[in-house]
Amino acid sequence: MRLGFVLVATVLTLTACSPSGGQPPTSDGSATTAPDDTAAVESEVISADDAGTSATASNVARFADLGHGVKTKSSKLKVRKRPTRSSKSHMLRMTNPIDQRLVLLILNVRSTARGDWFEVFLPERPNRSTAWVKRDHVRVVKLRHRIEVDLSRYRLKLFRNDELVRRFKVGVGQDQYPTPKGVYYIWARVPQPSPTGPYGNYALGLSGFSPVLSDWPGGGRAAIHGTAVPSDRGQKVSHGCVRVFNDDMRKLRGLPMGTPVVIRR
Repeated sequence: MRLGFVLVATVLTLTACSPSGGQPPTSDGSATTAPDDTAAVESEVISADDAGTSATASNVARFADLGHGVKTKSSKLKVRKRPTRSSKSHMLRMTNPIDQRLVLLILNVRSTARGDWFEVFLPERPNRSTAWVKRDHVRVVKLRHRIEVDLSRYRLKLFRNDELVRRFKVGVGQDQYPTPKGVYYIWARVPQPSPTGPYGNYALGLSGFSPVLSDWPGGGRAAIHGTAVPSDRGQKVSHGCVRVFNDDMRKLRGLPMGTPVVIRR
């Protein structure tokens, strides 16, 4: 299933369908203990003293760890093909279609005589597209969580501060509709009107797209979403999304925008 349907169907019902609190999730065989409801989790904005424009090149380099992102107060951000002001540029919308502010994952950094630059992953086709942004145009955020999906083992792992805190069996894309491999991040957080619907109780839209589908609403954007069908776990059942049983999805629903998602075979 593709997230395009979700965005259209839920744009008017997000308030009414916000995640419920206080319902204890069922046991899932997690590796270690962790809060059952991550709804309150937010990205940590790094202070000006910690991430200001006066930092040295060695300090800048620490942001290229797939654990930091950038966001803006403005609705658009100028992104460039190369880390120079004369490079070709375009304006990137910094909100998704339901007005959630994007956090772009940092891939690389570069210091020049005219300032520091971040190379960020774009939520655009083709997958793993990148562009450069001027450091003084963005705010750096620390991303403490990470999702890793092992397609061959049908396994999703959730890490916090590099420690494994959750582990789930999941459904993945069928052979003809493979789940995209690579590094992505959470691009949308969408509660669902019915846990028995096609996207279960919640959907996390990703920055990446199906490698074979482009004519779906949303352009074939991939997602991690719930399912009410427990037999989906450990199966190739989707059109490229990762299906997580609803009881397990409750533990992922509060992950912040920009959270890295690494999908490998």
